[in-house]
Amino acid sequence: MNTYEDIKSVLRQLYLEDDRPWLVGFSGGKDSTMLASLIFDTVLSFPIERRTKPISVLCTDTRVEIPAIVEMVEGTLEKMRKCSEKNGMRIDVNLLRPSADQSFWVNIIGRGYPPPNRVFRWCTQRMKIDPVTTFVQQRLGHWGEAILHLGARRAESSSRAQTMAGRESRNGLHRHPDLPRVWVSNPIEFLRTEEVWTYLLQNPNPWGESNRSLFALYARSGECPIQIDTSTPSCGKSRFGCWTCTVVERDKASEGLLASGDERMEDLLEFRETLIHYRNPENGKRDMRRMNGSDGPGPLTMTARRELLTKLLKLQEQTGLKVISEDELFLIQKHWKAARQPDDGGGVGRIVTRQRGIIMKDWKEVNRLRDLEEEVVAEKGIRADTLRRLLAKVEEHSERHRAPGLPDDMLNILKDDMEHEKATLENA
Repeated sequence: MNTYEDIKSVLRQLYLEDDRPWLVGFSGGKDSTMLASLIFDTVLSFPIERRTKPISVLCTDTRVEIPAIVEMVEGTLEKMRKCSEKNGMRIDVNLLRPSADQSFWVNIIGRGYPPPNRVFRWCTQRMKIDPVTTFVQQRLGHWGEAILHLGARRAESSSRAQTMAGRESRNGLHRHPDLPRVWVSNPIEFLRTEEVWTYLLQNPNPWGESNRSLFALYARSGECPIQIDTSTPSCGKSRFGCWTCTVVERDKASEGLLASGDERMEDLLEFRETLIHYRNPENGKRDMRRMNGSDGPGPLTMTARRELLTKLLKLQEQTGLKVISEDELFLIQKHWKAARQPDDGGGVGRIVTRQRGIIMKDWKEVNRLRDLEEEVVAEKGIRADTLRRLLAKVEEHSERHRAPGLPDDMLNILKDDMEHEKATLENA
């Protein structure tokens, strides 16, 4: 099956003879654009009364995607949405994002996670896979099973070809490794790259968009695939991805956009280098005790987190981009209160006020709570930092509406603070 008409014929047969709803992975790159175009064409080939299958297009936005790519993808999704509504196609379009508490900045500046590398690539699961998995599981609650169409091709790489060849399939479908009620389809699996481009340049998309601008963008870089499991390779090399990506040595996509005149990328690339600098334990930005108490490079220090937030707000002013939200800022403050050497509850507010990047609300309430904490510290004779960490942990459990594990968590905070105080006295 290696011709365009063969692929469309199989899709039409699957649409009519299999009643399972469809999911379609879309990243905005060449392969996923061709896939979406074929599926839209398939639905449009039927009379309107037969366009009955529910179809969901899924696209992920990590909140730190390259700005030019975000703008292009959002425009394409809106055109898809209008095309579906106009033609009664039952295709809904979904731009999925990680929750604010799992965002890149809350994890790095709030929790103190070091910027990701090839060994500790925590970002993919939290920012790409989890939002898609949550969406799919919600839909499966109504559907039972579904077919997920992906634009993966064997010609992308030898490792991809080996992985795809090794999968056991049934009628061209194979089970998803992590979602047992999802069957995966790869309609363009056997196409070569030149065949993908031939199709895209000769066939305008059904939603009314030429692929010339996409081709021009590819002259400078490539794409980042929709990620639905951990076997999908990370964005990197010439792929579109997050402008914050520290997994790869060079961000060629961002560099290409800068060379083509997108001046915003200069400041973003510079900040990426800052993240790499803060990740290196030799630069003094990491706690030399891990979160489990063992020796070795641990989270970013509180000083480093404050520095990064200050630099990030300055970046926001320089570029005019919305790089961090107010929700993320409040969550960062929450995590700072539970950290080693915790913040007094007003650190984020002071930095924001000083930088004038975002107006924060309700800091009077924060100041009132700080006064109460100081009274309790004086009355009970305990360290203020210890009290703040304990309170933050209680607040975290109360938001979950469940208390199991809270005593152990509080005991660990007390032990951790005792170890810190002991080390401080020994150093003195």
